[in-house]
Amino acid sequence: MNISLYSLSKQQTTILKGLAIIMIVLHNIIHKTNHISENEFDFDPERILRLFVSFKHSLWFLINGTLTLWGFFGIQLFIFISGFGLVKQFMNKKPTSYWKYLLPKVIKIYSLILIGLVFYALLLFPIGETTLLNYIHTIKSYLLLSKNFSTHTLFITPHAGPWWYFSFIIQLYIIFPVLYYFLNKYKEKGFMGMLIISYILIYTLTPIAKQHDFPIYANFIGHLPDFIIGMVIAFFKEFRINYKVIIPTLIIFILSNFYEFAFPLSFASATILLLVIFYPFYKETKTITAPHKALLFIGQISMFMFVINGPLRPYFDDYIYGVSQFRILLVALIHLGLTILLSYITSIIYEKFLTKPLNKLIKFVSS
Repeated sequence: MNISLYSLSKQQTTILKGLAIIMIVLHNIIHKTNHISENEFDFDPERILRLFVSFKHSLWFLINGTLTLWGFFGIQLFIFISGFGLVKQFMNKKPTSYWKYLLPKVIKIYSLILIGLVFYALLLFPIGETTLLNYIHTIKSYLLLSKNFSTHTLFITPHAGPWWYFSFIIQLYIIFPVLYYFLNKYKEKGFMGMLIISYILIYTLTPIAKQHDFPIYANFIGHLPDFIIGMVIAFFKEFRINYKVIIPTLIIFILSNFYEFAFPLSFASATILLLVIFYPFYKETKTITAPHKALLFIGQISMFMFVINGPLRPYFDDYIYGVSQFRILLVALIHLGLTILLSYITSIIYEKFLTKPLNKLIKFVSS
């Protein structure tokens, strides 16, 4: 195997988005139905051991347990695609100013946040899952992008907990031009330097962050290496993912599930492994099959799915807890299907009523 991802097309990254959002949506609804948990914001070696114990129960428990422990890694694919796409943007046509680069991206993120807040109200008020006071607090915390700075506030709105990603990705947008400057100027040395500095920051700041209840892996510092990997693959044509990369990456990923010292390496290693595992789905091919079309469709509406799946989950609570593992997976798939349907309808409304005003606003701030 000798994979080159330098020339990834828009179609290929859209398929990757489809795969990533399927992982995320299924993880989000399944992970609270069992006791396995996930090493996403903190580390516990017992989690991988609990997954192994699940092997003896049933095939369905194995699937659900795997999605619980590792399904959140779909986020890493979105981080990779962001780093990859931004480098290609700068290589093709570098923005004339920092604000002309940043503001259009912030506007698009805020449009998704506002859509999410509308669904939060439409879906949760009718069934009593939120109150007006809580909703006002939710609006404030998301518009101010402030949830990411405390472990106490990160998931204070559980039906929209994963929206921490919006604040996080804006942080990466803010620092990207600096990272690109060093990569463009110092090439391989710039890559190695940024990677080393990233891990020095992570290992140094993690104990300090714990003392101050700061969720380092919900902020840009914790995922700089994953982002840099996307940048490097987009920048260096000669970069290949082969057995010399895959074997040590797999070893690192295995260790990161058992030993806390290796835990910070889990995200970057998972990124590379997922790119390899999913390669048959997104590699260039002359024939577009039905699965390709389905993943393209899902990838195109992936960000709407991201904001809608959380507020939709309470409607399935009565059907997914305390039941068989097969039924849990079945309900999760039904939830995924309904999320896709609502997201598709939302995408049509967005395209018809919001795309032109947003494009005009983006054009205005970019002028």
